[in-house]
Amino acid sequence: MLRVLAVCLSFFLLQACSNDGSYQETVEKLDDVYGKCDNPQRKLRPLEYKICKDKERAAGPDGVVGEATVISDLFGGGGSQTVYAASDTNNHLWDASLKTLNNYSIKISDFDGGYIETNWIKKENVPNERCLIKTHITSSLLISTGIDVNFVCEKYIENDWYVTSQSYVEEEKQLILKILSEASKLSTSTPKQ
Repeated sequence: MLRVLAVCLSFFLLQACSNDGSYQETVEKLDDVYGKCDNPQRKLRPLEYKICKDKERAAGPDGVVGEATVISDLFGGGGSQTVYAASDTNNHLWDASLKTLNNYSIKISDFDGGYIETNWIKKENVPNERCLIKTHITSSLLISTGIDVNFVCEKYIENDWYVTSQSYVEEEKQLILKILSEASKLSTSTPKQ
């Protein structure tokens, strides 16, 4: 009797192991139908689902998220290393920066580097001056020193643009305070996961 039970158990164990491959194939087929993140066979927790959707948005035209490459590899430096970087950008500071700068055209928006740069901003009544705003989020925490803002302004003199020596410390401080205030509002209104 014990021998029959052992044979039956072995049979069911082998059957379960052999079905694992077909289950995986079924899940992959459903990925094609629903998309990997929305596949009902994948039981993703809320944070896993968010990460999955972020990766989908980051994917190139081929639908594959590429890996970062070591710069020396691009120039024949040998080795097949891959660099993975985790973002140190605070979501609330990021969202607040984008919201605060939404009146300006954005030239660069790099979440992983925590960097936002506007296009040149010109005033109609001052055609020979232009400025841009550089915002850098330097912390994963919502702290007052977690953001840096710089104004870069230029004057048009004799057919060329030159950086002005004028300081914009007060304007930079005011923009930082506005971003911090907005980030604080966002942090209290965002549900915790």
